[in-house]
Amino acid sequence: MALFQRHDRIETMPHANIPLLAACCLLAGLALPAHSRVPDGLEALRDYSLELVNRARRDAGRSPLELGAELDKAAQAHADDMLERDYYSHASPEGGTVMDRYVEGGGSKGRLVAENIALCRNCSVQVDRQGVEELHKGWMQSPEHRENILAEGLSKYGFGVAVDEDGRRYGVQTFAGPGTPRGGDGEAIAIGAQEQSELIARLISEARRDSGLGPVSADLSLVDAARRVVPEGDLTEVSLDELNPLRDSLPADAVWRRLQMIAGSCGGCGVEATDADVRYFFDRWSESGNYRDILLDPDLGRIGMTVQPDGRGRKIAVAVMAGGGA
Repeated sequence: MALFQRHDRIETMPHANIPLLAACCLLAGLALPAHSRVPDGLEALRDYSLELVNRARRDAGRSPLELGAELDKAAQAHADDMLERDYYSHASPEGGTVMDRYVEGGGSKGRLVAENIALCRNCSVQVDRQGVEELHKGWMQSPEHRENILAEGLSKYGFGVAVDEDGRRYGVQTFAGPGTPRGGDGEAIAIGAQEQSELIARLISEARRDSGLGPVSADLSLVDAARRVVPEGDLTEVSLDELNPLRDSLPADAVWRRLQMIAGSCGGCGVEATDADVRYFFDRWSESGNYRDILLDPDLGRIGMTVQPDGRGRKIAVAVMAGGGA
């Protein structure tokens, strides 16, 4: 099975669950007590698994990964747990996810996290390089698993394997990184706050035109206000409820009859603010009734926006709209 997960305030986590070696994986056996056995030379097997992954990524023109202790811990914990409690799933019986395991192992929920798992029955109790190659080959032959292995926006890798005396073998790959921007069909282009504001003004104006309403224009003072709303530094633990107050972010001489602020966040969505981010947040806001009403409000003719990345994978977007200025 393959799973791809990001932490996001405003959308459901995307994932794909496709069984690997389905005839084997879907067999239901007796639930007997199992005792996980740590393979000999596990660290060397992890190094070899990483070598195979990076070989595939190099052939596909992707950047290499490095082993991450938190990912090794998450992968091994899940392999051991599946074997000991006799289940085969990305989710534990209690509903724990790969993101949960990654965070428990010391990772950040602002990252993109992906996971591949595999189950082999009647396998050799001894796991060696050939066994690691067989796992890798099976994952690479499955489109969803291959997609995780070759995904952009990843930087770290973890590997875990658990076996018992009956020849059941669970393999787990975990991946993490800052991810890539969400929106847009083409290559994302890094842009500053002024350009972000001009782009969202065009997008809103197009939506308003379709409804017979007037346009919106970017306003530099609102751009600066939007910037000041977002705290600096690591945004992993910053919720939208903890943003700086808008009233404290406006210039002292600002006079507006009406002000509205919209905010959103995403995790595992890249390290730079891009045009794709602006389109992504605009689309999400347009799907929300309350936010869409604000975007289309004819009395709000000015806008300033910022998409603030923390460089680790999390971004917070803020748009400030105003009308009736003196």
